[in-house]
Amino acid sequence: MRGTVPLLFVLAMLLIAGPADAQQSTNDIGYDLFNTMGKGSVLPSVQSSVAPRIVPLESVVNPDEYIVGPSDGFAVTILTSPPLVTNVTVTPEGTLVVPSVGEIRLSDMTLTKAREAVLDQIHKRFISTRATVTLSVPRSVNVTVLGQILVPGTYTLSVTDRVSGAIDAANQVMRSQKVEDELALQGARSGQSHRLILVRHKDGREQRVDLARYAAERISTLNPYLREGDVIVVPSMNVARDVIGVYGAVHLPGRLEYVAEDSLHTMLALAYGFTDNARLDSVELYRYDRSGKETEHMVLNLTDGRTDLPLQPGDRLIVRQKVDLRGDPRVWVNGEVNYPGGYPISQEGTKLSLVIAMAGGFTSRAALSRSMVVRQGASLTQIESERLGSFTGGVPHDDSLYYGVETASRLQGERMSADFVALFEHQDTTQDVFLKDGDVITIPPVDRTVYVFGQVVLPGHVTFESGKDWEYYIARAGGLTDRARKGDIRIVKASTKQWLDPNDTRLEEGDYIWVPMVVEHNFGYYVNIIGQTASIIGVAVSLAILAVQLKK
Repeated sequence: MRGTVPLLFVLAMLLIAGPADAQQSTNDIGYDLFNTMGKGSVLPSVQSSVAPRIVPLESVVNPDEYIVGPSDGFAVTILTSPPLVTNVTVTPEGTLVVPSVGEIRLSDMTLTKAREAVLDQIHKRFISTRATVTLSVPRSVNVTVLGQILVPGTYTLSVTDRVSGAIDAANQVMRSQKVEDELALQGARSGQSHRLILVRHKDGREQRVDLARYAAERISTLNPYLREGDVIVVPSMNVARDVIGVYGAVHLPGRLEYVAEDSLHTMLALAYGFTDNARLDSVELYRYDRSGKETEHMVLNLTDGRTDLPLQPGDRLIVRQKVDLRGDPRVWVNGEVNYPGGYPISQEGTKLSLVIAMAGGFTSRAALSRSMVVRQGASLTQIESERLGSFTGGVPHDDSLYYGVETASRLQGERMSADFVALFEHQDTTQDVFLKDGDVITIPPVDRTVYVFGQVVLPGHVTFESGKDWEYYIARAGGLTDRARKGDIRIVKASTKQWLDPNDTRLEEGDYIWVPMVVEHNFGYYVNIIGQTASIIGVAVSLAILAVQLKK
């Protein structure tokens, strides 16, 4: 009860002070109460109304690495009754003034050691009381970044940033800057060493930073937290010499920066290790001399995980892959089957009849005569390559153009030669083709019409009648117009898209009948034809006269 009267007195004084005094900052309250404590007052519970500054972090701060310094903010809670809660800041002299406890020197201590020092002093003042000490507001520090960097200079960053954060800040290009600066940034980054970065601390100590290994192995000491006065020197890298190539079944294949004393394990770690299908029993190492000539070739067995050896600049590591043919090959069935969709097939290929059976067979509306299998089309690059290749064969221009059109059409989707009627109605197994991954089977519905278009009176669909010839369908379409070119009528087959003479085929449902138009030419066209004809006749007469004279 002895501490109750002073406590009530202090609370009453705070209420009397009114709202203006209540807006006092947490640090001011802390120092005032500390001064009052010297007069024999008991510290009341004070909860700060000022939210700590939020600093984005890459992970939880490691208290064994974090070095405490001026302006670090701490939340100190002493679990008395009532609890004593205050936010205090490390002074420029490197001390922490905790109300009811006193001044504690923390500068250059790790966060772990600093917390122990504060708790030790609290427990001396409050013998049987629990307490907590938490870093609440990490301080800002000034660091200098020099060397192979886009914008060398001094930067203000959070002490929770690592060296990589300072380098990123010095590589930044403001949005207002020009495209030339973006190109300069790319050039600066391409020539930066990521593994030989040097940090000079204000106490004279030096530390080497290896950002590549830090990213791969997350070893904190390879990318330490920033401290006041740090000078970061980023050297340049010789991309033509200081590299080792790691290729094949690793997670990050490519050219990796080499530093002295790198070993096989180091470089494989920088490549983020082996993939699941890597062959560890036959990793190949190729070594070259300064002239680029191969001097050594070794096949290494790394299955035990212990084999290691030093590497040299220019070495090449090749990690072979295990053959895995499982994949997910499948084909698609569209149209008139009972269960359309995708169906798995084997790597060696699955026959058409089996896939149709998997799809539940045909519906009653399936038009087998127009069904087809289309193989996946080629890329635009392949189409262009074949088109250009068609002009190198020494064939006439018209033929090469025709070949180019046919090639482009073919590569958009190659139709398989499969007769569905022969296979499924007449059991001709020679039509049972093997399917490949990506093939599309299309079963169109029965189309009981023949489409007549061109120079007919009523173009459109005419109901199909088995056995009827083309003249029947043209008559049903209203007959020919006055401008129809009857001698050039063509049947376009629905299944193959071939253009055939009406006398060379039998009409089937879904076919098209095309009636072209008589082309009318102007007077000049006929004059030109007559002139050419006269020229030919004149040449023929001249040759005849010459032949007669030669016989005399």
